[in-house]
Amino acid sequence: MLALVACAAADAPSLKEARAFQAFPVYYFGESAVGRPLEAVMGAPESQDKLRDTSWIFIYGECEDPPEGDGGCAPLQIHNDSTCIWASINEPTPNKMFDLRGAKAQWHWYDLEVFTGHTALKIAGGPRKLLLEAAQSLREVHQARPHRLHPPSPGVLSGRGCSTNPK
Repeated sequence: MLALVACAAADAPSLKEARAFQAFPVYYFGESAVGRPLEAVMGAPESQDKLRDTSWIFIYGECEDPPEGDGGCAPLQIHNDSTCIWASINEPTPNKMFDLRGAKAQWHWYDLEVFTGHTALKIAGGPRKLLLEAAQSLREVHQARPHRLHPPSPGVLSGRGCSTNPK
């Protein structure tokens, strides 16, 4: 479904709703990432009062056919969730985490997970080198260029630091 939405986007997507969202900070790569333009922005701003049910997804580039036998099409994408929702379905693995521009990150299968403040990011759609390169341009939707990322807020990776208003 994500691939269909990404390939169907004709105009530059609007960031208006993502910028108005206030339940937790939303991150993206900017207007393009590793030579791929921003194709789609998906979110559910009407549910921002339901912190645990809200996600934002940014899709970069068109679907590219992978080498034969390597599965389906996967454009570069970044998923934004509250660390509270992430912690409710995942176990933290501190021994696998590494520093990434001030935040904490880990590899989960083929995806790069980044934890900054109250936001859990999943970067997917390419080899590790490409995902790490894209992560260098991470910024909040309100920022014109990348800045140092915040470390995860105390306790959020274990779910203990979650509240109804994490900002």
